Amino acid sequence: MAISISDTLEQSNRNNTVRTSEFFHLINTSDINFSVEKIAENSSDTAAQVFDARYVIKDINSSPIGALQYLQNNDIVRWTGSEWVIHKSVNNAETNFGIIYDKRTQLFYQYDPTNGWKPLLRSGKIDGGTFS
Repeated sequence: MAISISDTLEQSNRNNTVRTSEFFHLINTSDINFSVEKIAENSSDTAAQVFDARYVIKDINSSPIGALQYLQNNDIVRWTGSEWVIHKSVNNAETNFGIIYDKRTQLFYQYDPTNGWKPLLRSGKIDGGTFS
């Protein structure tokens, strides 16, 4: 099964690499961020409007961000500084498998189209704590 990191990779130094005969794409991997603030389980969860904050919306009917066109269950949303946008749609066949890190639970999760976001590491948290 293919696994992808849930982030957008951007070219580094694009103006200098694209406009020459030596066309080569460089990707800056030092700032890949595949973390989410939390997996929003229900409407009592809050979603802070902080630039680049990402949340998994588990159930659109109880979304803490309100209605967003084309948003579906388990999608990841991102605050751009002025609006919520769909950062990753899990219904997209190209990106429906992925790994995220939930800051709230301190666990990695993998997306499974049948079961949604499930903990990837059942042996413990990233900080060495026990899985709960």
